[in-house]
Amino acid sequence: MWWDATPRLTVGLIHSHASVDQLEPGATFCVTTRDPNACQHVYNGSGVDVRYAVLPWLEPRARFVVFDVDPVKPALLAGAFLHGQWGRWGLAADPYLQGGLANMVEGNRSAVYLPVRGSVEIPHAQLWLDTGWNAQLRTYSDDWHVPVGIGASVGGDLAVGAELGFRTLLGPQNTPKERVLFVFVSWRSS
Repeated sequence: MWWDATPRLTVGLIHSHASVDQLEPGATFCVTTRDPNACQHVYNGSGVDVRYAVLPWLEPRARFVVFDVDPVKPALLAGAFLHGQWGRWGLAADPYLQGGLANMVEGNRSAVYLPVRGSVEIPHAQLWLDTGWNAQLRTYSDDWHVPVGIGASVGGDLAVGAELGFRTLLGPQNTPKERVLFVFVSWRSS
């Protein structure tokens, strides 16, 4: 959920890996499950997101996130949201550096993320392709991967959509087995 605090400042509350631009299988909140890939912990992911529009196409951003609570894995993310629209076609990039603040040995490591989205608007619908390049800084030459997601939504201020994504479709340790399907309803007030 994002709120325009001023014409240039946007503050958001984020509640999942998907809201931090990560195509990753799993659930944000789990009561019980026998599938360790779906639910490794009771709660995963939340945070605060702040963006400031310096130019119409450039918005530096900072995020404070907690990826896990057992053990707690807080991180700071710093980057910039870059976007442009040319008629029906759009291109957006949201590169950022992630710095783990605690429990780095348990997987809260520093990393670089370079997500990119290409989109096209057709009457009452939108289609997009999400991709990019991601890697932990410590092992970037062996651990990098390229996520790929394809999505669509229909509607205007009230929209329904879905995206099929693969966390590591390309890269040295690629696999199509790690996949996720997001289904969503969005509402934008004017």
